[in-house]
Amino acid sequence: MEVDPGSIGAELDLEPGDILRKINDTEIRDLIDYLMLSAESEIKLEVIKKSGELHQIEFEKDPEEPFGLTFEDDIFDGLKTCSNHCIFCFVHQLPAKQRPSLYVRDDDYRLSFLQGSYITLTNLTEQDWRRIEKWRLSPLYISVHATQPDIRQKILGSKDAVSIVDQLRRLGNAGITLHTQAVICPGLNDGSVLEATITELAAIWPAVASLAVVPVGLTKNRRNLFPLKPFTKEESIPVIDIIECFQDHFLEKFGTRFVFAADEWYIAAGQDFPDDVEYEDYYQLDNGVGLIRRFLTQFKVAFGENLLKLQKIRQKMVVVTGKATARLWREVLDNVKRYCPEMEIEVLQVTNGFFGSSVTVTGLLVGADIIAAIDTHQANSGAVYLIPQITLKRDQDLFLDGVSVAELKTACRPKRIEVVPADAAQWVNWIINYFT
Repeated sequence: MEVDPGSIGAELDLEPGDILRKINDTEIRDLIDYLMLSAESEIKLEVIKKSGELHQIEFEKDPEEPFGLTFEDDIFDGLKTCSNHCIFCFVHQLPAKQRPSLYVRDDDYRLSFLQGSYITLTNLTEQDWRRIEKWRLSPLYISVHATQPDIRQKILGSKDAVSIVDQLRRLGNAGITLHTQAVICPGLNDGSVLEATITELAAIWPAVASLAVVPVGLTKNRRNLFPLKPFTKEESIPVIDIIECFQDHFLEKFGTRFVFAADEWYIAAGQDFPDDVEYEDYYQLDNGVGLIRRFLTQFKVAFGENLLKLQKIRQKMVVVTGKATARLWREVLDNVKRYCPEMEIEVLQVTNGFFGSSVTVTGLLVGADIIAAIDTHQANSGAVYLIPQITLKRDQDLFLDGVSVAELKTACRPKRIEVVPADAAQWVNWIINYFT
C-alpha cells in the first residue's frame, strides 16, 4: 500500500507497507470493496501496521473525498482463474519454460470491471452474480464467441458454458452495460453461426453496447491442440461483408453500427480500413478494433498542429514495428517525406520468432526478437530506434519474454534505443521534446 502525501491516509499516519484489512467491519477483498466502502461519511478502518500491530481508526469525511491510498494489485484475495479449455487459448500456445506469470489464465469479473479484460462468466458463483448486481459493476467485457450453446461449449471446452444470452439479459436487467467479443475460427463460428451471434446479441441492445469480431490468433506452439488454421484472404472477405451488412442495418435501426471488425480482418483481406467516423467512439480499441485508423487520424491532427516544430528536426529514426502495422507507417512516412524532408524515418519490421511468423501484431513482439532485428539492421550511427510502449508489460519495463528495456539497450550498443508512446499525439510530442 502506498499513501499520497497530504491525503486523509497521510493524516491518519498510514504508511507504505501497512495492510488495510477492513472498512466499516467489512473485509477488503479487492479494489472494488475499497472504492465502494470508502465512499461513506463515517469510516472505521482496521489496519495491520507494518510492525504487525493491529490499529482501529474511526473518523468522518466527505463521501467524495478519497483516502489517498494506492495498492500494488487490484485483487487482494487471489485471482479468479479460468476453468475453461478454449480451443484457441493463447496461454496454451506459449513457449515452454517462460515466467510463471505468463501461464496464469485469469477469468475474473473484477478485472473486467477495473481493467476491461474479457471474461466468460462460466466461473461465477451466485454470490458473485449478486455482488455484480449490488454494486452495478458497469461496464463489463464478455467473451461470447457464439450464442449457440453447443458451439460455445465446444469453443470454450466447458459444459458450464450455458446460455450466454440469458446471462447477458440478467446483467442488462441489472443496469450493466456490456461490451462483447467473438473470436472467430474458420468453419466453426463464422458464416451463418456468426450471423446468428450478431443477431442475438443485437436483440439485447442497448445493454449489449458493442460486439468486436476478432480472427483467431495462432502461434507456432500448437502441439496436441484442437486443429485450427488462420483465416486466408479469401476467407476474411466474407467475414467483413457480413459485418458491414449488419452495420448498415443497425445504423439505421439503432443509430450505432454495434458490430465492428478487428483491424486484422482488413489486413488479411488486403482492404482499406474504414473511415474514422465508422468506428464511432472506438469502443473496442483493446481488441484491435480501429487502432490503426485512430492512430492515423490522431497523427494527422498532431502532425498539422506541430508542423513548424517538426520541420526543425534533423534526425534519422527507425520505427520498430510488427508486420500488421507496416501499412500504418507507410502513410506516416508519406507525410514526413513531403513536409519534413530533414526528418528521416525508416520502418524496421520485426518477424515474431517467439510466437511464430503468423503473429504479426506489434504488441506481441518480444525483446529477443527486437534485439535480433536491430542487431542485423544497417543504419547510420546517429539513428535512434523507436520501440513502442505497447510491447512492454503494463507499468513495467519488461517485454513478454522477460527481457528488460535496460538489457535490450545493453545488447544493442552502440545503437541508440528509446521507448516511445503508442498514442499518435503523444508520439509526436515525444519526438518534438526529444529531438529539439
